Amino acid sequence: MNTQGFMKIKKVILGLMFTALATAAGAQGKYGETEEDSISCLKNLSLYTEFYNQKAFDDALRPMVDAMNTCPKSSKNLYIRGGNILNHKLKQLKAGGDDEQQAKYLDTLKMMYDLRIEHFGQRGYVLGRKGTDMLRYGSSSDFKEAYDVLRESAKLSGEKTQAGILSALYQAAYVLQAKGVIEKEEALELYGELSEIVAANKGKEGEEGYKKAQEAIDQIFGKIATCTDLVEIFTPRFEADPNDEELLENIIGLLEMQNCADEELFLQASKNLDEINPSGESKYGIGVALLKKQEYEEAVKYLKEAADLLDDDVERKVSALNYAASALMQLRKYPEVKQTALKALKADPENGEAYMHIGDAYFYGSKSVGDSKCTKAGGYWASIPKYQKAKSLDPELADKANRKIGSARAQFPDKQECFFEDITDGQSFEVGGWINETVTVETK
Repeated sequence: MNTQGFMKIKKVILGLMFTALATAAGAQGKYGETEEDSISCLKNLSLYTEFYNQKAFDDALRPMVDAMNTCPKSSKNLYIRGGNILNHKLKQLKAGGDDEQQAKYLDTLKMMYDLRIEHFGQRGYVLGRKGTDMLRYGSSSDFKEAYDVLRESAKLSGEKTQAGILSALYQAAYVLQAKGVIEKEEALELYGELSEIVAANKGKEGEEGYKKAQEAIDQIFGKIATCTDLVEIFTPRFEADPNDEELLENIIGLLEMQNCADEELFLQASKNLDEINPSGESKYGIGVALLKKQEYEEAVKYLKEAADLLDDDVERKVSALNYAASALMQLRKYPEVKQTALKALKADPENGEAYMHIGDAYFYGSKSVGDSKCTKAGGYWASIPKYQKAKSLDPELADKANRKIGSARAQFPDKQECFFEDITDGQSFEVGGWINETVTVETK
């Protein structure tokens, strides 16, 4: 702290010492139980405030704690600023890896929250802050206590529970159920409780924060719940209110996230949503469900309709087109597979899966183009660059693409079969028909 700042604080303290005696009688209770307490309280309040305003948080810590001990009823601001001061200290200790000191200061922070509740109320809100900080700075042994604190906070605050507390609570639930501290059923039930709080804040101030909290909760829930869990949880809710649009969207999203689109509930929810509010999302859900049920013709119909309606959601649009291409592959409509995959690439030129579909269309449809064993290999030649492009864009497709490349090479014609048609290794060759690609000839 600079000299000017110190002198300013010294003058304030001297002034307080002269005035404290005159005010102490009326201040007792709020500023302490004795005159001595009042003088000490006012001095420490002034000290920590000056340090705090200068952002000298380390210097503010001691007088802040002394004021809290001497006159805990003096000001709610003491606890608000005190939380900031202790958080600053705990961040330093956490970064430095000082676990022992971190635990001590966390205890001080917890005590501060308890005093704030005792003297200024707001139990639900303050417990939310307390539990969140316990998760942030505590050890694994603090998780159960933090979880209990956050659960009480949510029960007391109800719809007013802050969005960050909801996601922190479910993160704690995930860790505890994974360790066997709480039952899986408790974590599954908690999902419904927290989702209801999010839903209650739809259209209200801070809605965006609640949406993000729901996304985080959904991601965690997806790690906990199986398809069976989801069906058991949502079937009664679906049956109770089969036309609740928000519920239907939630069911579809969660079941798809867990790869449970073959469940009957997924199809029913998608159909209901499409009746209430026909959209790309509803048609997408129906199409995916029908694909899982191997009802390919109907699946293609809905998925193409979905893609046409999803121009504002490129990721979903491309997914619908790729699913449609998969269904068309099962129907052996290879030229249509290519056209559908090209639409996906128009929306997202970097989509590796679409290139895989084109490669597959060429590979499996190769013999439909050409009039000899050599020229009918054109699709095999044309498929390899598509597979190579696919794995270059999406490394997760590399193993699959490499296997397909190996299979394509195994189908290459013999050198003699092409020689008699004046087609030789290394030359360019125009593959006609629906494939319509210029390729490089390769033979065995």
